[in-house]
Amino acid sequence: MRNLFRFILQYHVLILFILFEIFSITLVVTTGSFQEARFYQAGQKLNNTLSNRIENTRDYLSLYKENKRLATENNRLYNLLKSSYKISYIDSTFRGDTASPRYYKYISAKVINNSVNKKYNYMTIDKGRNHGIEPEMGVICDDGIVGMVKSVSDNFCVVLSLLNPRFGVSAKIKSSGFYGPLSWKETSADKAILEDIPHHATIVMGDTILTSGYGSIFPENYMIGVISNFKLKGGNYYEITVKLSPDFQRLNQVQVIRNEFRNEIETLEQTAVNE
Repeated sequence: MRNLFRFILQYHVLILFILFEIFSITLVVTTGSFQEARFYQAGQKLNNTLSNRIENTRDYLSLYKENKRLATENNRLYNLLKSSYKISYIDSTFRGDTASPRYYKYISAKVINNSVNKKYNYMTIDKGRNHGIEPEMGVICDDGIVGMVKSVSDNFCVVLSLLNPRFGVSAKIKSSGFYGPLSWKETSADKAILEDIPHHATIVMGDTILTSGYGSIFPENYMIGVISNFKLKGGNYYEITVKLSPDFQRLNQVQVIRNEFRNEIETLEQTAVNE
């Protein structure tokens, strides 16, 4: 009690000021309809502002959970794609049900580190050997291809980004089917170069560039980008500038593609080369 009296004596001027202010505001608000209406409007505005801030904060805090849910759903849909299965057709020797063994398996992962403005760009994702990931597996996002697995640990892996001159992919023009190697030439974070397209091919601005399906890394017809420029190089081949579809500066969730027949294909091809 003594401490309370000491506090009141020490701050009595401030306490009286606050009390008089409250009394004055109460008189102003309650003695006139205009003042009461303005006070009510100000209170409502403040209440709405606080409510919006609280709601935005709640939405932000739930964003991580929602992104994770969407990534899981995307992964499920990728694994249900028709292109994920290899169809065995009935021939004259076999008369039974067709089998559709899984050709590609998709593993969802989160990007935890990424670079876009270096000469050799890489990204790190939170899945590794324990999740079935191996080197030279393709990596995509919802907007298109983003790179290839370079090195793997038990729980993480480093991805060779498409924005790296050491990475290349076989790409084709959607309208004509002409294909060639596509790689990044250190020009910008949203453009790559498609080469070796013959001069008699018809090139149209805005045409879609897709994966050709050659090799064992990417399935056919995955989005890469669109044609933004082109020129003849040496008179015989086109050099085509491709505006990449993925936004590499905003990558968050990706899918790693596991080709279940890759070892068999590569072993067979190596045997043929050795013979």
